[in-house]
Amino acid sequence: MQSKILNKRAINIIAIALIIGLLISVLPIIISSFYSHPIADDFGFSEKVNHVVKSGGGLFDILSASFQQVKDTYLGWQGTYAAIFIFSLQPAAFSENLYFLTAIVMLISLIASTMFFIDTIFSVMGFNKTYGFIISSIILLLSIHFVVNKNEAFFWWNGSSYYTLFYAFSLLLLSLLIRLYYTEKTTTRIICFIISLMLSIFIGGGNYSTALLSTVIMVVVLIVVWKSKKRLLPFYLIIFTILLAGFITSMIAPGNSVRAAAVNGESPIKAIIHSVFYAMNYIAKWTGLAQIAGFIFIAIIAFILTKKSKYQYKYPLLVFIASVLIFATQLTPPLYAMSSVGAGRQVNIYYYSYYLLVSFNVFYLCGWINRKKLFIINSKNFRKSYALCGTLIVICIFFGGCLNYGLHNITFVDTFLALKNGTPQAYDIEYMDRIADIKSGNTVIKDIESVPDFFAPLSIQKDSNFWINKQIARYYDVEKITLKTE
Repeated sequence: MQSKILNKRAINIIAIALIIGLLISVLPIIISSFYSHPIADDFGFSEKVNHVVKSGGGLFDILSASFQQVKDTYLGWQGTYAAIFIFSLQPAAFSENLYFLTAIVMLISLIASTMFFIDTIFSVMGFNKTYGFIISSIILLLSIHFVVNKNEAFFWWNGSSYYTLFYAFSLLLLSLLIRLYYTEKTTTRIICFIISLMLSIFIGGGNYSTALLSTVIMVVVLIVVWKSKKRLLPFYLIIFTILLAGFITSMIAPGNSVRAAAVNGESPIKAIIHSVFYAMNYIAKWTGLAQIAGFIFIAIIAFILTKKSKYQYKYPLLVFIASVLIFATQLTPPLYAMSSVGAGRQVNIYYYSYYLLVSFNVFYLCGWINRKKLFIINSKNFRKSYALCGTLIVICIFFGGCLNYGLHNITFVDTFLALKNGTPQAYDIEYMDRIADIKSGNTVIKDIESVPDFFAPLSIQKDSNFWINKQIARYYDVEKITLKTE
């Protein structure tokens, strides 16, 4: 069937076209990033490092300031030590001209981790890796350009790194755990083990959604290893111990009680029940026409690849329920802590993982259909014209989904049109004018008026004691900053 419908050359062309399309599609995001600047918590968490850089401090001084920031925040606000360390190193702390790296780091981490994860799955399953690149590109195109919150996904260091970056770390960890399980090479096993330990330290001290989800997945992995490859169990137990120790260290931070006093959360049982409810709601809500078109393409590939697979795919319903419950795990921490699923930046990582969840279940279901022989295609009677018509129909479904979603809401279209209209450029000019005023001693300033919907204003207030005002004032070594009103 594969040779008749999709020959090797056609597969390679499709894969190359999708990868090139993905790279071209993110160009407006990258160009827009050159007009982005620090906002809100970017100032507060990187204040110490910025002051060291301005005073001419070296690497040791910078790291010392970063660790001091981790200590102060751990004791006074929140325990996510690894995230705070990364917050303190936001690019503009070293130079205001480097903040564009925010979007580049987030895009590279999301793209690389997703491709590496799917490549790992395809490697151990013995599938053609070219198909893996096709599926990765489809998932990434949908993830990036239909993302729930654009400015908190790519253009804000503090918010983006806390979620998008740690989501990427979790995918890398899971990929390495899989490779550690299947590799027979001692050198590869040692490398996977060491990097997994390092990632576990970071993930345990990152956002609680990713930390909890990784811990739950790690428990599942331990059960699988214990039942099948007990000789590898010590490796996984050490990784799990490090991950759990980091997670516990983060949770018991004295600062967490300070932050918890400002919000009201749900009981553990209620949070778990609600997390499953919200998970199912999100799955239904996010599955639009554009997503259905993507999953149809993935289903076609899955049907081809699982036809001769050695795996049995016996329990599609059970696997779906289990995977949804695991997916819902990441919604539990914010519901428990503050009775909500989190801000847009946090919902973004649910959105990214949604595509992996559905794609996994599509593959499993297609494998089950092949095993049961519920749907059979006779490749001898299958004409190329059928494949072409089917492809055109799916493409029409995708564009219908784009229109239904709103073309202006798609990340590529939104950033492209904004650049064409000059909104990010105007934002950059206004922002730098405000900063120049602050540096020159004029601390009664107006907020930014030209703000594309994927950026954010400075959000200063008339009250100089407002937390954003105070953080910006400390960052630029001025006594206070006040909003100028007409």
